[in-house]
Amino acid sequence: MFGLFPLVFGFPFVMPQPGSWRDRDDARNYSCALMTVEQAQVARPGAVRPVGPRGDLYERDVVLCQERMLPLGLRLDADEAILSTLDARVKELAGAARSRRPDLEGATWLVEVYYPSPAVSAKIGFATKNALMAEGLGVSDRAPTLAAGDVQVITRMPPNEAYPTACRRYTDNGSLGPNDALLAVVLLDRQETALHAGLCAAGSWTWLR
Repeated sequence: MFGLFPLVFGFPFVMPQPGSWRDRDDARNYSCALMTVEQAQVARPGAVRPVGPRGDLYERDVVLCQERMLPLGLRLDADEAILSTLDARVKELAGAARSRRPDLEGATWLVEVYYPSPAVSAKIGFATKNALMAEGLGVSDRAPTLAAGDVQVITRMPPNEAYPTACRRYTDNGSLGPNDALLAVVLLDRQETALHAGLCAAGSWTWLR
């Protein structure tokens, strides 16, 4: 079980950083994201003390840390290339999604990642949700689903047909409601390290990059 825990920013002795009790390699096996108290309450309900009715005595931010699914040095070079610049990549994708569809600002955003490694896929999904929350968007951990028959048909299609078809089926079967939006992060070519993304809302699919 990999740990996921909030830390109050401003108390560096609890941060997973190198020091007398944690070496540099150990510290690098954690990934952390800085967010507001409000964003942290959405990401980890009940784990962060809310701001009091009269405010706090000092300004607080929250650092949400997650132990890496795989220690450094155990990943493929392609995986490492993606993860080493992941925060910047997903920040760009989240910004593109919001700017392309400003009408979806009040929607509930879901994230799906299509990547060959489950461990890396989980990391990409976590970072993408953080990036969407940083854009001020509401995020859900809920995942859309497809019937077994749909999966058999869609997985035989080329990507330019498969993702739009899946988007329509998500809407048809109710997995994506009228107030939902899906940001899908996709590795289209295993020989590349470029992450592509598409947006699904109301049965309509749009490639963002």
